[in-house]
Amino acid sequence: MSSIIIPGSRGSLAIKVSRLSGMPLGYIQVERLPDGEKYVRVPEDVEGKDVFFFNSLAFQPDELIVETIFAVDTFRELGAERIIGIFPYFPYSRREVTRIKGEASSLYTVARMVGNAGVDIMITVDFHYQSHDLSDLFGFPIINLTAMKELSSEISKLDLDNPLIVGPDEESIRWVSIVAEELNADYTLLKKIRVDAENVVITSAPRNVGGRDIVIVDDMISTGATVIQAVKALKRAGCGKVYVVCTHAVIGEETLQQILERGVEDVIATDTVLTSLSKVSVAPLIAEAIRELA
Repeated sequence: MSSIIIPGSRGSLAIKVSRLSGMPLGYIQVERLPDGEKYVRVPEDVEGKDVFFFNSLAFQPDELIVETIFAVDTFRELGAERIIGIFPYFPYSRREVTRIKGEASSLYTVARMVGNAGVDIMITVDFHYQSHDLSDLFGFPIINLTAMKELSSEISKLDLDNPLIVGPDEESIRWVSIVAEELNADYTLLKKIRVDAENVVITSAPRNVGGRDIVIVDDMISTGATVIQAVKALKRAGCGKVYVVCTHAVIGEETLQQILERGVEDVIATDTVLTSLSKVSVAPLIAEAIRELA
């Protein structure tokens, strides 16, 4: 069966994956009309084909979700055999359940929207919320890749003195443990108390950080509050150099400046969200995954 890769308006990663996989690259037409509506047109012949549709849903998630739903629904209408949604960064992944009466179950709602549009399989990278099986949550198969080995390779190039891999909270254990194993290094987790959406408190730093270089590892950085408080605690405890590593850097220049001003040497991220911090590509990881599906 023939296959085609088609990028959305945030799908530039598809170009790298097309080159690596040898799969042909198509396109869709996406425009934003003067009244704010999205116009989507699929000029490609997708009938009977597997369509691998790329979109990283960061920074303008609501608009990009609508674009994605329009595109997927159109692929289905045009007779695509299977639609594989490749969303390296998937939004609302931190809000899986309603915590306060009346609060929207954002992820459940978005998952239903994507499934109803016609996605058959979804590929994502380091999806944040993992307390339930993602395939059960979305109602169709989810392939959740991790970029931690690729990030570990980049970390190994740094000149580190007795490095300690640090997770900024207990949830980060699943990422920190991979990096520590890859680098044959120790790791520890900090304890975090979240005050609100933009403010956290790190209760204390471990005692064994004195003079050691630190690599803080997490799946995403958004507001930067957790990283900033973690760096403060580690610096107070007498650590050496501090690097920050994540899969998804969903941050602006102001947040990056605040992180660097706290004494961080560098922030290293992947191209799941394309920014100036995207020093590691997940394209080979995704190309391997789609070759197995094609």
